[in-house]
Amino acid sequence: MSYLDSPRLIFSGFFQADVSTINNDVTSFNNATFSDLFQQLNFDGSWNPEGTGIFRLVNCRITGAQLGGAQITENGRDQVIGMALENADDHVFGKLVDLDPQQQSCSEIWGMGLRLTDSAGSTVFSGDYVTAAFINLWRRQQQDTAPNDQELAAVYQSVLNRVQWSGTPSSAALKALQRASEDGELSINMNLYAYGRDPGIPRYTLGRVAGVIGPYRSGEPKHFVLGRQMVAAQGNGLSAVNGVFTFQAKVDAGRKALTADFGNSLQIVNADGAFVDVGPLAMAVLKTRTDGVLTSVAAGQVAVLGQVAYRQPNWYQQTAGIQEFDYSADSWCVANIETYPLLLLGQQNGGNYNVLIQESLGGLYVRADSFVYRLEPNESKTVELYTTQYGKPISAAITFAPNNAMIGNAAPANVEPPDVATPADGVSYASALTTDGNGRAALNLTAGVMSPARPRGYIEGQVYAVGYQLAQQPAQTIMNMWNFISVLVFSPSDVPAQPTWYRNIQPILQQYANLYPIMSKHLVKLGDYDSVVEHLNILKLAFSLPIGDPNHMPVTRDLSASNRAMIMKWMSSPGHDGLPLKGEPATAAVPPPPMATQPTVQLVLEPIQQRGKTAFVLGLAARAKAKERS
Repeated sequence: MSYLDSPRLIFSGFFQADVSTINNDVTSFNNATFSDLFQQLNFDGSWNPEGTGIFRLVNCRITGAQLGGAQITENGRDQVIGMALENADDHVFGKLVDLDPQQQSCSEIWGMGLRLTDSAGSTVFSGDYVTAAFINLWRRQQQDTAPNDQELAAVYQSVLNRVQWSGTPSSAALKALQRASEDGELSINMNLYAYGRDPGIPRYTLGRVAGVIGPYRSGEPKHFVLGRQMVAAQGNGLSAVNGVFTFQAKVDAGRKALTADFGNSLQIVNADGAFVDVGPLAMAVLKTRTDGVLTSVAAGQVAVLGQVAYRQPNWYQQTAGIQEFDYSADSWCVANIETYPLLLLGQQNGGNYNVLIQESLGGLYVRADSFVYRLEPNESKTVELYTTQYGKPISAAITFAPNNAMIGNAAPANVEPPDVATPADGVSYASALTTDGNGRAALNLTAGVMSPARPRGYIEGQVYAVGYQLAQQPAQTIMNMWNFISVLVFSPSDVPAQPTWYRNIQPILQQYANLYPIMSKHLVKLGDYDSVVEHLNILKLAFSLPIGDPNHMPVTRDLSASNRAMIMKWMSSPGHDGLPLKGEPATAAVPPPPMATQPTVQLVLEPIQQRGKTAFVLGLAARAKAKERS
């Protein structure tokens, strides 16, 4: 079961992502060339240099629910309507974290706790958000008036684990949700859009969220629905060719209903979330099977399930874009919907429908559940993958290969960024796997010991992208460009017997002081020995916390285990004066950054647009095209 199953709760409101922006430019990691000017607001496009990194929900309320096939929207029909979805009250807010400055398109939420509270402020249930990255990033607001990253939208899907219920709720919807959930977990999906990143506006660092909480069943994926996958063709600049983006759906054969999630797939006019009216939209089942991409179908070729109700007032607020289609009255659908492709239809022209999106060709689909990994040298981690056909598990062969066109960039247009994915053996994995009868396979990612240890020079570690696809799939298959695995491999290093401030610790902490000045300006100057020693106890605590703790240091989760051990050893090994060893200032010159071979591209961007997701992903697309031409 998932958030697409019944019962489910709908919530809407705002989110805050108070990200730091100095680290959006990879060249800012170079201590030797860093300037204090980089920490000034709007310098070279740095629109939030003192960001705290927090991610939190703001003014979110339950605005709808679904129970037993019935949609609940009024407060009097169930007490859950109007309840608040709030942040945890026993620890600080979660943190929003990029994997790497050269992989900013899979930002993860770490350490976030959520709770549902009633009108008296009492907690109904609480749980911890399992770390997950966004996916399906696209330009949802296409109008020219959309400033900077406001036009972008994406979706987070995960689970709340360690869910604690405060007794038996009086709400019928909540009672049913409590009974339907397994493993102490709930499925959660959040559509994020209309982010305000212009300093001075009321919504600065705030965006809108529309989400769903539903039951979770043991053994199912946590970060996508094991269901029907509608994959949109994409154009340049993260747009959808037909104006409607990728979404997922699920057939409930017992209830004879199809549930589809349009929450991140329909274009909006502005930050208020009003939909672009593209005319009537309808979900349908194609009455024949095809291995080709369709642009239109005759009315007699489809069984129409119903119209998408996106033009109804308050539809999105009350449903988060999720709609059920009852097909019980159509005997052909009852007999065939589980093995025939789904379509989203647009305008009807002369007896034919325009096909806006169709199900993955042949109903075939492969997806990695979690797709962001951090690896120490010689460490292995397992990626769970699932293969399906028309939403049902099948045994199938999957092939794997580098997909490094999807990472890199993150430097000014006139500066070449360091090369990514070098050395090529920094991470190893099988070239092919076959899923079992339950449609599952486990891919082992194993990090090597990179040589040189710092292939990117002034920034530790290296980032890799692993692509995957079904070995046998129709030739015209449209791939979701975001379905790949991102890996950060940490640089190898030894912990010295007697680490000292100048030789070992200051170069690391100075980089964090440069990139995240909020701490240096308000708590501890990380690049200053005396300030660090003065705050030694609190720093010891922060560096010792597990990676999932919201107070974990560094917030960016990009410090290797060996460097963490070195810092902890230095903090715990006082010299004759009772203080950590200071040593002598280093005199060796900092090595220059490595030569890069990525093609130079020029993007037409305003200065304030240079350090955001839009610039990053447009830069990736431009560099990929330039590399194809070279």
